[in-house]
Amino acid sequence: MSGVNFLGSASGLPLNDLVMSFVNVERQTKMGRIEDTRKQLDASLSGFGRLKSALSGLRQASRDIGGTKLNQRQALINQPEDKTYFRAETNFSAAPGRFEVNVNQLAGGSRLESADGDFTSANDVVSTTAGQLTFSADGKNFTINVTAGMTLDQLRLRINQNKNNFGVDVNLINAGDGLGTKMVFTSKVTGDGNDLVISNNNAELDKLSTVATGPDPAGLEYSRNARNAIIEVDGITATSKTNTFKNVIQDTTIFAEELTEPGNPIRLEIATDKEAAEEKINTFIERYNAVVTLVADLTKGRKLSSDGKTVEAEGGSLSGDPLPRSLMSQLRNLVSLKLDVADSNVSTLFQMGIGFTNDGKLSISSNREFGGESGRQRFERTLDQNYDDMARFFGADDGLVDKLDKYITEFSQAGGIIATKESVLRDQLSQNTKASEAAERYLASFEDTLRKRYGALDSLLGSMQNTANFVTAQLANLPGFGVNKSK
Repeated sequence: MSGVNFLGSASGLPLNDLVMSFVNVERQTKMGRIEDTRKQLDASLSGFGRLKSALSGLRQASRDIGGTKLNQRQALINQPEDKTYFRAETNFSAAPGRFEVNVNQLAGGSRLESADGDFTSANDVVSTTAGQLTFSADGKNFTINVTAGMTLDQLRLRINQNKNNFGVDVNLINAGDGLGTKMVFTSKVTGDGNDLVISNNNAELDKLSTVATGPDPAGLEYSRNARNAIIEVDGITATSKTNTFKNVIQDTTIFAEELTEPGNPIRLEIATDKEAAEEKINTFIERYNAVVTLVADLTKGRKLSSDGKTVEAEGGSLSGDPLPRSLMSQLRNLVSLKLDVADSNVSTLFQMGIGFTNDGKLSISSNREFGGESGRQRFERTLDQNYDDMARFFGADDGLVDKLDKYITEFSQAGGIIATKESVLRDQLSQNTKASEAAERYLASFEDTLRKRYGALDSLLGSMQNTANFVTAQLANLPGFGVNKSK
């Protein structure tokens, strides 16, 4: 503000410092309350954001053990680490069991060779006139245009590079010694009856066909026919057009990769994936406990020293809000429920070994209580003997996960209880910002008013001082007014 550095210059008094001290006191009074309110609102908004995030984490962990996700099955294959005879995949619907599996034959495609001596080199001309070769297998087909004068090698490249080729590979083998150059066709289409068939519309191409157009027999011969894959499961033979066997064992897929040794079947066991189940349940417990810890931190009270006046530790950002404690109380009630969706021996978390600690957290305890089983013993027994009941307890309709999901969603969803709280806090922050801006305007006006008043006082005092100085000077000039020091 203009004139700030000149206030008091007339009177010589520290009026500028006086004005600034008044303004600072007013600022501390008004802005202090506003700033304290803003900090509290920011902390509350942050606290609800953290609570919503923790609840979302708990909901996701519960969903990972809900529905059929806990009903995982794994395929255990007793085969050497350095050799894979077959792989297997299974899903939650597969029944546990053990099977002896033999891979007796792998699926394969057909193989064709041109006759000995039909061609002497890769540069031999295939046909002197234009024509077409059509390749077919298992309902698939594509056609190649053969131009007049095309060589054997040019034809090989055209077939291999055709964009519609469904899996026919062509190679040239320069055998020599009367065999000449042989064109070899290999089809990737497998399964009995799915041999590669090559036809033409020009008799000159009969040497490279399985179906002749002219009077002479076709020149290509099968050195291998397409075939099925064959496996045995507990002595029962099963076949497949490919090396994939779906539902030979219900809800299980077997992928054959190598022939087993005769008389040495490989054991396949379909079992519950207990390790994966325990890992997911432990994650659920950790996420629940994270909510317990957070709520305790957000709602802790202010700690005073022994004199009852000094603050040793500030309270939690939501210590004055009843919502977090109410939410935690209802969550605890939910996970303590007895549910009739599974066997009566698996109707509570406690029965399956999951209990509460003194601070309200979930735990699978290794300690025995009152001489009975530990939580760990109950949990492992449930995994071994009541696995499917455990899965139903969590995942069935109206099971624990279903109840938790519905309850948590009320708080964490858009437009839910926490979102409504956050909206109110944001509105209050907006009002706080407006109050801060209004206070700044008031302080500027307050300072301006003080400066005007003290500026007038400064001028008055300066004028009075000038008058006094003038009067003193005039009196000093009057005869006999001065002091005569001579005797």
